Amino acid sequence: MNPPNPPKSWAKEGCVHGRFQPFHLEHLEYALAAKGHCDYLWIGITQYDLDDLGAGTAEQHRTQRSSNPMTYLERVQAISASLQEAGIPVEEYGFTPFPIDAPQKLSQFVSTEVICFTTICEPWNEIKIERLRSLGYKVHVLWERMQKQYSGTEIRRLIESGSSDWHEMVPPSVVKVIQQLDLAARLRRG
Repeated sequence: MNPPNPPKSWAKEGCVHGRFQPFHLEHLEYALAAKGHCDYLWIGITQYDLDDLGAGTAEQHRTQRSSNPMTYLERVQAISASLQEAGIPVEEYGFTPFPIDAPQKLSQFVSTEVICFTTICEPWNEIKIERLRSLGYKVHVLWERMQKQYSGTEIRRLIESGSSDWHEMVPPSVVKVIQQLDLAARLRRG
């Protein structure tokens, strides 16, 4: 059951988080829903240091280099372009590393006063919610859907294969960024 939607901008600052490898339409839906509840939105990027992907996730594929082809700055570029394309003014959002796999470091990047918006679509989301709450963060679940419409794994597979089917799974601005980066060649190199 989905929680009721609170009134617009009931929080001064909010945060969404994810790997965003790449940023797809469900990620955009998540970010826009959270932005609808806060004046300023932080976009927390997990696995931000590709030289130190670490462990600590319930799903080890999240720490594999092949699952993390885009750098922090490349993801910032793609997400920012998507939010601007959706009409969100650049002064209403910002980016920060989000070390969910090293939770003891999280408060260095995101104040515990910031509301953490999240969704539940797999068991890993519930683990993250518990981690955040144990650190003193207020967590607001936007919705619970146990089936994803889009998968970063599938999008990366399609990009690597040379198919254009992934174009419909990401915002138009992300298509441009991925093509400019020649992410297909990068994925093929491993």
